[in-house]
Amino acid sequence: MSFNFFTFGGGQFWEDVFFYQKWRIQRHYKTQEFRLLDPWDICRYRGSFGECRQAFVSYIEMYQLARQKGHMIIMLHGLSETKNIFKPLWREALKRGFLAAAINYPSTRKSVDSHTKQLNFFLNHLEDVHEISFITNGMGGFILKNLLEQNPSEPWKKNLKCRRAVLINPPFQGNSFAKMLYKYRVFRWLFGPMLREACCVSSLKNNPIFPKMEIGVITTHDNDDWGMLRLFPNFIKNYFNTSDSSLWNKVKETVFILNNHWNPLKNKKIVNASLNFIKNGKFR
Repeated sequence: MSFNFFTFGGGQFWEDVFFYQKWRIQRHYKTQEFRLLDPWDICRYRGSFGECRQAFVSYIEMYQLARQKGHMIIMLHGLSETKNIFKPLWREALKRGFLAAAINYPSTRKSVDSHTKQLNFFLNHLEDVHEISFITNGMGGFILKNLLEQNPSEPWKKNLKCRRAVLINPPFQGNSFAKMLYKYRVFRWLFGPMLREACCVSSLKNNPIFPKMEIGVITTHDNDDWGMLRLFPNFIKNYFNTSDSSLWNKVKETVFILNNHWNPLKNKKIVNASLNFIKNGKFR
């Protein structure tokens, strides 16, 4: 006998592999078990991916869910974060007529390549959507870069039209705070393989992006103006990526927006700029 029960939506143990009208199928990063969650993060079924997919079809008929249609924004969080950081952006995107899917992945448990495989699976099973864009925070931008540069033969790259991407504080040239933490075993255990990858410097001369996309970068801190961070010591400042650490030769436009929130997605200017770029290819 199975019971429907509230979950925490994934956190650091479950990865999203299917999304439709706020319903999602997740896979446990270690046991490879699948589960079907409804829009309120209540578990409705457990089993194989095919069984969860069939259970979802039954719920479509039961609740008479409308087919999703339109331009979907896929949101990728950073190291040690969850999809919940995107709530302010997600709500505003829906108001503006976009479809929006904030993707959860166990960022402290697996490597960038593993998350890339998850996203390839997710995108290959995306239904009734033909146009996508991305908005990322922190290491989510590193994962997206990896996703776009690898495996040009992936079916989704032929079947989906990729419009634009906004990367908020991507650490392409490495993060000083991550380099400091990586020296200690306890932090390597706590943050997992991605902590080492957050230290790495990505080459500016890399493979062509496939498919071709318009990419914009938002940075929220630089070396001259730290906003509220002026009150903190340098090792706290180093937690935040600067315009120098976000350099990438594939970027169409970069904008600096001063941010005083720990979560940049709570900054209305960042939310508006991100959605403006997705819609028009310009931040302002």
